[in-house]
Amino acid sequence: MAFKYDVPLAQQTPTTDSKVVLTKSFKIDIVAGSGFTTATAYSLGWMPKDAQVVGGNISVTTTTTGGTVSAATLAVTVGGVTVATGVNTFTATLFSTAFAPTAITTGATGLDQEIKYTPTLTGAGATAGVIYVTLQYVV
Repeated sequence: MAFKYDVPLAQQTPTTDSKVVLTKSFKIDIVAGSGFTTATAYSLGWMPKDAQVVGGNISVTTTTTGGTVSAATLAVTVGGVTVATGVNTFTATLFSTAFAPTAITTGATGLDQEIKYTPTLTGAGATAGVIYVTLQYVV
């Protein structure tokens, strides 16, 4: 495999307030013990203070199954602000479910912000499922 390293014809000069986009990625693996059995908010980690989520996606590589589960969705919040909701995890969706632009700002609070996910299940006893949550942010 070859890679090409051409420089764009018209390079862009960053503006005064330009920021580097950073990424955090999390794996929710139900078999490995990740919480997904109740509609409880489970912690994924922390976003640094004054961070602003500018994008992201949720990828379902292994569907949520097991027990009597007949439907499963996921919501993600950062600092209590919902960045994704109603994401279907009962169907595999590799690299889809991009966050809506109107729902991605968390604001600047001066404190680290906890990232949480909350599953909603129809039925009970989920025993399998692998979901990746990717957040893109600037500080």
